[in-house]
Amino acid sequence: MMQAMKSPRLVAFMLTLVLSVSVGAADKRPITPQDLWLMKRLGSPALSPDGTRVVFTVQDWSIEKNKSTSSLWLVDVAGGAPRRLTTAPASDGAPVWSPDGTRVAFVSKRGDDEVAALYVMRMDGGEPEKILELPFAVSSPKWLPDGQCVVVATSVIPELAGKLGKDDLAAMKKEIKHRKDSKMTAKVTENRQYRYFDHWLTDNLASRLLLVNTATKEFKDLTPKWSRLFQNSGDVNYDLSPDGKLVALAANTTPPPYRDNPNNDIYLIPTDGSGEMKNVTPENKADDDAPKFAPDGRSLVYAHLKTPYYCGESTKLWRHDLATGINAPLTEALDYAIDGVEFSADGKTIWTTAEDRGVVPVFKLNADGTGLTAVFKEGTSTNLKAGAQGVVFLNDNTSRPNELFVLDAATGATRQLTHFNDELVAQLDLGKVESYWFTGANNEQIHGWLVLPPDYDATKVYPLVQLMHGGPHTMNRDSWSYRWNTHVFAAPGYIVTWVNRHGSTGFGEKFSQSIINQWGDMPFEDIMKSTDYLLQRFPNIDVQRMAAAGGSYGGYMAAWVEGHTDRFACLIDHAGVNDFITQYGADTTAYGFTHVLGGTPWENPAGMQRNDPMTYAKNFKTPMLIIHGEMDYRVPYVNGTALYGVLQSMRVPSRLLIFPNENHWVLSPQNAIYWHWEMQSWLARYLGGKPALEKPVFDTEAK
Repeated sequence: MMQAMKSPRLVAFMLTLVLSVSVGAADKRPITPQDLWLMKRLGSPALSPDGTRVVFTVQDWSIEKNKSTSSLWLVDVAGGAPRRLTTAPASDGAPVWSPDGTRVAFVSKRGDDEVAALYVMRMDGGEPEKILELPFAVSSPKWLPDGQCVVVATSVIPELAGKLGKDDLAAMKKEIKHRKDSKMTAKVTENRQYRYFDHWLTDNLASRLLLVNTATKEFKDLTPKWSRLFQNSGDVNYDLSPDGKLVALAANTTPPPYRDNPNNDIYLIPTDGSGEMKNVTPENKADDDAPKFAPDGRSLVYAHLKTPYYCGESTKLWRHDLATGINAPLTEALDYAIDGVEFSADGKTIWTTAEDRGVVPVFKLNADGTGLTAVFKEGTSTNLKAGAQGVVFLNDNTSRPNELFVLDAATGATRQLTHFNDELVAQLDLGKVESYWFTGANNEQIHGWLVLPPDYDATKVYPLVQLMHGGPHTMNRDSWSYRWNTHVFAAPGYIVTWVNRHGSTGFGEKFSQSIINQWGDMPFEDIMKSTDYLLQRFPNIDVQRMAAAGGSYGGYMAAWVEGHTDRFACLIDHAGVNDFITQYGADTTAYGFTHVLGGTPWENPAGMQRNDPMTYAKNFKTPMLIIHGEMDYRVPYVNGTALYGVLQSMRVPSRLLIFPNENHWVLSPQNAIYWHWEMQSWLARYLGGKPALEKPVFDTEAK
């Protein structure tokens, strides 16, 4: 059929549109590591009691000052421009609405505060009022239904805490100063667990929950008998009953010297100040965590594990009936790891998220655990809050940082509420992202994510970078990363992939636990078969210019690859578990070592050595960049120096990058930008291409 003739005006409009799109595309630029620190980072959404408004945090980073600030913002669920609520150069966080919706409590360290304090701000205007500052920071505020009292968490020195009177607080402040100023810095312990990730546990601190009256500023200790941390991680997970009479708290029941596995149980604590604590999950020797009361207050649900050590088990949802004391499973039949729950107002529906084959959807299910349905399946959704107007949550994907979304509970229709990063993202030339599947180890279908470089041209030849994720029991999500960002790795002109190899979560518990006592075998096969699949699919990948890189368990895989193939031109090993004898000295690893890594140094050294990358040192020949933080107590940094020493002795080209003040991750802007510079320079040396940034030089005078 002959096409109708277009009008001159329409032709002119279409030409203008094409030209504007072309110019817009030409104006875009490759992403740099600096861009990651220019992004606004959203968090902690809190719904107003009537469900019409959301308070949330927005974190801004200063590369020059090498630090961040965060402020509170407000947006209507119905839509409209967000409004900034706090402007102080501080770190405002953990906002919670008062029951009548007139005030917001939050924590912040501002002005002359020595540590984070409790603040309350009226929503009709005025400056926030400081309610409570203690010797140690306060955190995790929650309002009681009376609208006058707030529960907060803090830490104390138990032998000085007393009744937390004025003299007791003064004594603790004096001791804190003494510890800070002391020239004697020894750490002494007889505990099996004495460090956690980046901090020591030898200071003899105890967690406490306090009930604070916001009018009188008086407070009382709800847990005066508790003499250690609730959890060695420092986490405080609790919920308040709808009538405000009970706290449900997750706390580690394993006492010092922590010879046995840590075991979180759920405690019920009255808010009357009696100090009583009742363990309602004593029969389970593994973790019970994240309690959440049902709206009618008759029961609570919580996350339940049955294995008392880290092994890739899927978290299930259980229910505790307050009247009968009976604990019963809700989601045992579901092959999903439930991650946080929110009840509908009538208590009949539970909203939750769970990893699912590369994405993290918003799910709903019936309160009895049946009827699981994925309602919103795009990208990665977290931080759900359910209210009368819908479910508010954060959502991101590989090509967009977190923004606030709202989901209509009745229809499932979803709207984006905020657009903080749209303008910056629009400037960036981000390559195509796609999901793919291939046949891997055990003849099973394996999932991967692929990111093409900017302006990808199928007629040109490209290097390949295989990223290897950590965990080992985690999942490569369709999610924005501020650290291992696939677009940043692709920007110099590389095809980038990473694989949800065996041991990954989100593909069923059997798949996650398939690598127990064989940490390297099937994941290595998956990565190699992914490489073969991509070489077949993309004949323009240069087989001589391929690299592999990973952190933590991904670093382990880099060391394993080092001893099992020479197919890669170079490797990057960040915070890798490279040496099992060294790693056994990491106090948190030792609990499950016997069960998941093949053996112990005294009972089954052969089993342990079979899974140890160092066992295969005679095969080392691939150039490797090794990176570690000295404050990494999860994977002690001598894992890195030991491997580096072996490679240097074998005259294998190798480079060592140590950050004295970083932990398992590189978390400060200037160090992170330099980290990217080192990695991109190393890849460029062996793959070609040019780093997407100049060698960073920072102003030492910046304040």
